[in-house]
Amino acid sequence: MVTGQPKQRVIAQNRQLKIKLYQLIKNYHEEKGWPIDWMCRLAHISRAAYYKWLKRKPSQRELRDQTILDRILEISKSNNSLFGSVKMTLMLNNELEAGEKPIYRRTVARLMCVNNIYSNKAKYKKRKRYTTSTPDQTAENILNRDFNSKRPNEKWCIDITEEKVSGTNQKIYLCAILDLYDRYIVGYAIGNRNDTALVNSAIKNALKEEPDSQALFHSDRGFQFTRKPFAHILEKQGMTQSMSRVGRCIDNGPLEGWQGQIKEMREVLYPNVATFEEMKEAYEKTIDCYHHHDPQERFEGKTPAQVRAEAKANPQQVTQYPIK
Repeated sequence: MVTGQPKQRVIAQNRQLKIKLYQLIKNYHEEKGWPIDWMCRLAHISRAAYYKWLKRKPSQRELRDQTILDRILEISKSNNSLFGSVKMTLMLNNELEAGEKPIYRRTVARLMCVNNIYSNKAKYKKRKRYTTSTPDQTAENILNRDFNSKRPNEKWCIDITEEKVSGTNQKIYLCAILDLYDRYIVGYAIGNRNDTALVNSAIKNALKEEPDSQALFHSDRGFQFTRKPFAHILEKQGMTQSMSRVGRCIDNGPLEGWQGQIKEMREVLYPNVATFEEMKEAYEKTIDCYHHHDPQERFEGKTPAQVRAEAKANPQQVTQYPIK
């Protein structure tokens, strides 16, 4: 009897143990001619139960469960067990053809539990250091925690996060610009210095991706964002600048949350990076994975890239995904 584990796994493992015994009895009877009645008595198994198993055919549910489990194992292997049952369910349903029966989270959770499949997501603790600076210029908090957006390129958020390269004294800095409509990273830059050049590079990449954007541009009050040249770049593009209040990181909450998420994903997908270049490449691949292979519950299981592509394909009828 298996104990000290979830009930579903205990039941499944006990069932699998019986099936193994049935299979052994069948094999020894066929290969060595051992009597079934004698083997059943030794194994404390009902002979009627053995014959019932012998004639039994897998049910439709068991066949479907095996198909789902095979795909769960494939996905888990491909991303180093990044997903828990919620994300795994979204991913599976996102792959279904039109008209196929949806896969429920309870089914996925049961199969993952029974087969000892867990999310390998790191327990990342966010630590952010704030540097006191005298701003050249500030802006009002126009965004005012209204994180809903009706279309792409309506509201952008920018911020910088850092991480130490494991085993070295070197740090890597990621400056990212997040579109609040689809949580898509419209532009980012990675460097070994937290400076204005990093920010300028991220903005340049974003405007290369979306050259006509006149989004409301929100940031915290870091020195990179309170400079007059930064405000001039936004003004020239026709963007309105917005800033978080002092000490209120929640004013830029979606991007703060995304930074923690992308670090967790990177740690799971690429845990063994040892140099700055390896870390940089790992973040680039992780952001690509986030865009194209990370289904979002808010977006009904679609990825940020799918949501963005659909909105751009039909700009007159953009689907709304309000925050709950």
